[in-house]
Amino acid sequence: MIGDPESLDNESIFRALVMESPIPIALLVGRQMIITVANEPQLAVWGKGANVFGMPLAKAIPEMEGQPFLAILDEVYTTGVTFATNNTPANMVIDGVSKTVYFDFSFKPLRNQQGAVFGIIATGVEITQQVAAHQALLLREDQLRQQSAELDRQVAERTQQLEDSIQDLKRSNQNLQQFAYIASHDLQEPLRKVQQFGDLLQNQYRTELGEGINYLERMQQAARRMSSLIRDLLTFSRISTQRNTSRSVSLTTIMEAVLQNMELLIQETGAIIQVSDLPQVAGDASQLEQLFQNLVSNALKFHKPGVAPQIQIISSRVAANDIPIPFKPHPMANGYYRIEVIDNGIGFEEKYLDRIFMVFQRLHGRSEFAGTGIGLAICEKVALNHGGWISAQSQPDQGSTFSVYLPV
Repeated sequence: MIGDPESLDNESIFRALVMESPIPIALLVGRQMIITVANEPQLAVWGKGANVFGMPLAKAIPEMEGQPFLAILDEVYTTGVTFATNNTPANMVIDGVSKTVYFDFSFKPLRNQQGAVFGIIATGVEITQQVAAHQALLLREDQLRQQSAELDRQVAERTQQLEDSIQDLKRSNQNLQQFAYIASHDLQEPLRKVQQFGDLLQNQYRTELGEGINYLERMQQAARRMSSLIRDLLTFSRISTQRNTSRSVSLTTIMEAVLQNMELLIQETGAIIQVSDLPQVAGDASQLEQLFQNLVSNALKFHKPGVAPQIQIISSRVAANDIPIPFKPHPMANGYYRIEVIDNGIGFEEKYLDRIFMVFQRLHGRSEFAGTGIGLAICEKVALNHGGWISAQSQPDQGSTFSVYLPV
């Protein structure tokens, strides 16, 4: 008999329920907590085998000494008040191996017919794996916090670097604007005076100057080259600092203005220029006019001696992945317009392709063709400002094709 159960049938039912339960359950009887009933899950928790039956809990599970469980059991037995707790660690020796396991457990007093406590039902669920997983999660969260902190530090540091760079860029732009003022006023004004006084000397004192007139003419040519160089540098600096590429611009209107500006040179060279329908793009009208004026001017300048320039300006639409390397199209672009300026001029070797778009780079001497070596650098800058690209194809004596790509 177990304490005072009312009948053998009740005892059998009780044992059957305990033994079939997947949850560790044990019946501890008397103040010494004699192990009377324990199912397989409970025996597995204790790790001592079936020899524990009939033994006091403290003797059967010696590692209980020094832990709070024996005292808690005694208090439940004395007071008759159920005790339950969660996430509680217990040091166990299982199959000779000491380890810490975690339980959700309860100690519930059992009473006889007279109401006196005669034993305790101990139930528990091992949650060691869940606790380990939770602790790992907490550790990972702590690591992530230390990382979301390190990342914040890096972001703050990078933000500061970007702000410093922005300030440096603003200072650089201010310097360029100051340079633009100097170039347009402080440098141009003395040159204009040199040219004006040179013209006076040529007109009024040509006879008195004699052979010196040659030196005067060379001085005038140098002054004109200097003035042209300053104008081109001023244009290049303004393109770098002033941009408004958000307006809708008709390239047909742009090309009409370009051809009107160059009407005299077109007539002098006998050029034949054919222009197809050109699209509307988002851009800065003045910059785009400068771009196509430079390209048409180059086509007129570098024509074959004795051969009238023939220039075609055509437009087509291309997919972003058809843009030549090394340009990287914007991922949001719906495609690009390719505007080609095709001439029948002297051409050039394509090994110089990277060079022709650099500032002050020339493939021909000044004695052959006038220019400052800035025009194509301006073209590239304008194309980049508009989210586009410029490239060229050419062969000596076979003409050139300059292709400007502008986003749709």
